[in-house]
Amino acid sequence: MQELTSAQTVDAMLSARRRAWMAEAEAFELAAHFADLHAADPADQPSGSTAVLFGERAVSLGHDGTPEVAEFASLEIAAALNIAREEADCLIGDALSLRHRLPLLWQKMRDGFLRVGVARAIVAKTASLPLKQALVVDRELAPLVEGVSAYRLIKTAEGLVLALTPPEQAQDDYEKAQSSRGVWIGQSGHGVTDVSAVVNAADGIFLDAQLDRVAGILAQGGSTDSRDVRRSTALGILATPARVLQLLQASLLDAADDPELPFDDEGPEDAGCPAKGSRGHTCGTITVDPELLLPKATVVVHVEENTVAELDGIARVERCGPVLAQWMAELLQSTRVTVKPVIDASTITPSDSYEISARMRQVVTARNPYEVFPGSKKPARVCDLDHTDPWRAPSTSSGNEKPHSGNGKPNSGNGEGLTRPDNLGPLSRTVHRAKTHGGWLLRQLAPGMFFWRSPDGFAYLVTPSRSWVIHNPVTPSIA
Repeated sequence: MQELTSAQTVDAMLSARRRAWMAEAEAFELAAHFADLHAADPADQPSGSTAVLFGERAVSLGHDGTPEVAEFASLEIAAALNIAREEADCLIGDALSLRHRLPLLWQKMRDGFLRVGVARAIVAKTASLPLKQALVVDRELAPLVEGVSAYRLIKTAEGLVLALTPPEQAQDDYEKAQSSRGVWIGQSGHGVTDVSAVVNAADGIFLDAQLDRVAGILAQGGSTDSRDVRRSTALGILATPARVLQLLQASLLDAADDPELPFDDEGPEDAGCPAKGSRGHTCGTITVDPELLLPKATVVVHVEENTVAELDGIARVERCGPVLAQWMAELLQSTRVTVKPVIDASTITPSDSYEISARMRQVVTARNPYEVFPGSKKPARVCDLDHTDPWRAPSTSSGNEKPHSGNGKPNSGNGEGLTRPDNLGPLSRTVHRAKTHGGWLLRQLAPGMFFWRSPDGFAYLVTPSRSWVIHNPVTPSIA
């Protein structure tokens, strides 16, 4: 390895990863081959015989369209691999389901472009679909495998499955998911305990917003704890409504200047309160507009006009994923809804200012919902908007001629109009600094389409839907 250059090392890592994924795929493929060797023979299962009840039976380990397997066959794999029989059943079933129901993804896996774990996750997402519809999902997903992250691939599968699922079945699945909700408190140790929960999607969004809000108030009150610790403290405060009410109201009245505010029980106004002396005590009297106490969260819903009018179809809710339009009423109940139509990018006026308007940010993040670095799955909403061609203060020259950028916009030479949608893209801070100081080259070839060249000479194309390696300096013929 010592003689490898930086680019050769990256190329070798790509090759090693592909070999590892192909080795995983080989073991997975062997599970399907094992099932072929132990295919159930209906002739050996006479109807009504005691052999059906007490002997070996034919069982369906995969989903619709997969062959049956002899019942006891999986025990051989379970014993050899030292895993539970149920785990062996699942392994065989997933292998058969991928091979028969998602054959294009099966081949991508065999070729080393798709990890077995991701393939099995998609098998699980498509389990409820009949064979013909599973094949539709397969055709839609296969072209995306090499260009999107595993997370986005699985989320795309979820949307496709929901669109193909009959409304009655989708509603049943929704109700089952709702019935799986719960909160679990683990055992304490060293003064802390684990808390896990499954909650309604809207509740999760608003709980997250309220935790951030209370954590921010604690910081304003003098807390030096990390954000995560303050959010944990906030969750504990939410367990006592009177305490969080006191804290929120005090913050609204600009009185949150004491880190002990939610626990302060001193003062003559408490004299007649039966809870005087209790930790975090307050009488719980609401003294501000109750609307101001509600959590403030932005829920972005991507939905077509006819879907809203008819409440029929699929809406895509950021941080929730695809949902049936009829579920949106429950998602948005008890909230104030502001409808913001999609902004036409052509109506956005380029600006000389470095600052980016809210309207311009909305256009860019709608166009590129994820960071525009190759392979990134970071949502655009948590990124900064980066000027592709670096921003410069406008020239004070009185000349009438304005230099043009590579896309024909008059601005690049003197800094005028550099803040516009086709010169902006969402980037995280580290990537932005690498682009500015680390030798990464970035060009926006068209609005939302980005060309990257790395310091080692690798070239990438990133669009809103996927990314490609378009040049490998070590083995250019296979890039």
